[in-house]
Amino acid sequence: MIRLATAVLLLLLLPSVVCFTSSPTKRNSVGNTVGLLDNYSVSGESSNPLIPELNDASRLISKDPLLPLTPFGVIFDMDGTLIKHSINFAEMRQRIYEVVDADPIGKDLEKDCVLEMPGRLTEHGQRRCNEIFADIEQRAVDDMQLQDGGAELVQFLIESGLKTAVLTRNKEKNVVHMMELYKNEMSINNEIPFDPIVARNTKANPNDEEPLKSKPHPDGIRHICKLWGCEPSDVIFVGDSANDDIAAANRAGCGGAVLLQQGGCQLDTDSGYAVGDSESEVMERTPTLCIDSLWELKLCIEAVLDEQEKTRAVKAEVSGNEDGYMYSSESFSVVIPPISVKGV
Repeated sequence: MIRLATAVLLLLLLPSVVCFTSSPTKRNSVGNTVGLLDNYSVSGESSNPLIPELNDASRLISKDPLLPLTPFGVIFDMDGTLIKHSINFAEMRQRIYEVVDADPIGKDLEKDCVLEMPGRLTEHGQRRCNEIFADIEQRAVDDMQLQDGGAELVQFLIESGLKTAVLTRNKEKNVVHMMELYKNEMSINNEIPFDPIVARNTKANPNDEEPLKSKPHPDGIRHICKLWGCEPSDVIFVGDSANDDIAAANRAGCGGAVLLQQGGCQLDTDSGYAVGDSESEVMERTPTLCIDSLWELKLCIEAVLDEQEKTRAVKAEVSGNEDGYMYSSESFSVVIPPISVKGV
């Protein structure tokens, strides 16, 4: 009887051993300006004593995990995430707003997102804006460089059986150019490194009149999840903009909303629309995890997948036999005799 009670107690404690016991504190808020020190970081250091050091997988796998415990796939932003930041948003805002101010319709409009305002202008104004976009984006394509650690991360994800996709406010033809750079850097033969691609001119269905709404709208993420056959909660979204990427990820309900600030630096990714300061709006822009590099994200996902494998191994060691059920580990084994309940 004592042996049975001890065995049952050990099995009851097993989940506490398999799952990590150290859990992160409640997420901290970020405002219009996002800094690494206000959120969970992989760097292992924080100016806020309430934020634990993220120096092992226990901060990733816990009661309130920072990443999905069984990730299905990873959706990437492109500019500033998969490739180094090269679009001059300050120039884009200035030039587009100059066209808006000179437009008979636009001059009476309140300044808003530069990607959406052209659709409200006269035909001439729309043409001028499209020419500006083409000029700035072509220069960015000419200067395009892969983000450090990007090829290694994507290669690892594909080899681990995870899906990878791109959601960007850039145009599809520019994403194709980026994909070719990744294919040349990776050893994946003729495989497509990202599928699907959702850009600002991508339609959910060929017969749709309008393309999918761009970030921070969650439509693109939900569209990708539908094609993958999974829930957003099974997906990690990675981007460099809290206002666009993290807001879209949280609105869609992604299991992980990862903010990349390369080298801890915040770059100008502002397309010009206003953001609110209410508690709910701030939380929409709050990432589950902040990283300095894509190398760090690879380490984090490796930790999650390693824990998956350990959990499977533990479960595999629990087997049934004639004498009852046995749990074995490197240090001990326990046999639980079968319990029969006799009728009264």
